[in-house]
Amino acid sequence: MAKPNILITASTHREISFLPDKVQKEGDLYRIEIPDCVCYLHISGIGSVLTAFSLGKLFQQQRFDRAYQLGIAGSFSDKFPIGSLVKISSDVFADLYLDDNGTPLFLHEAGFDSFNQFPFQKGILKSDEKPFLHIELPQVTAITVNTATGTAEKCDFWRKQFNPDIETMEGAAFYYACMMQSIPCMQIRAVSNMVGPRDTKSWNIPLAMQNLGDFFVACILKEVIQ
Repeated sequence: MAKPNILITASTHREISFLPDKVQKEGDLYRIEIPDCVCYLHISGIGSVLTAFSLGKLFQQQRFDRAYQLGIAGSFSDKFPIGSLVKISSDVFADLYLDDNGTPLFLHEAGFDSFNQFPFQKGILKSDEKPFLHIELPQVTAITVNTATGTAEKCDFWRKQFNPDIETMEGAAFYYACMMQSIPCMQIRAVSNMVGPRDTKSWNIPLAMQNLGDFFVACILKEVIQ
């Protein structure tokens, strides 16, 4: 019986910089041999466009039995301070909407049927959590944006529209690509900053990356073989 193929994708090399030296490069992928499965590490690029294209291309070439997206994120909630690890239960292309004289009109509300059909649920992408219940992390909701939030006004806008816990720039694209190929998928994110006025001095990307790497090595590589 063939070993299951597990995909681990991230937007940048930095987000998988914790990988062991024994990882083998195979084309655009990095390969890790585990007794009961094969893990492939993939770099998608930053943002939804690069992520959707690179995953679409990859899925034409190879089939995966499960997929994880690892990365850093901004948090809207004090419940998830810098350094926190979370798994994303739902995501949305938050800034994909029509501006109706200053009022956002989201595409599923504007009569665009594709955003009310699979894999969307009223514009929302919801992960099937059953294959990932063994991952003991808080479940949160997320938005995916093309422009990282950098003002209090924009932060309040997103809270009013979606009341999200987390903000990323690739998550919804990952879910869309995987769901269209019927690949069980889950985002795992480490909080690097609080969403609001841009203040990089208050960020802690190294802590987020360290926690993400420690979790990956201790839990994901262990769990994917179950």
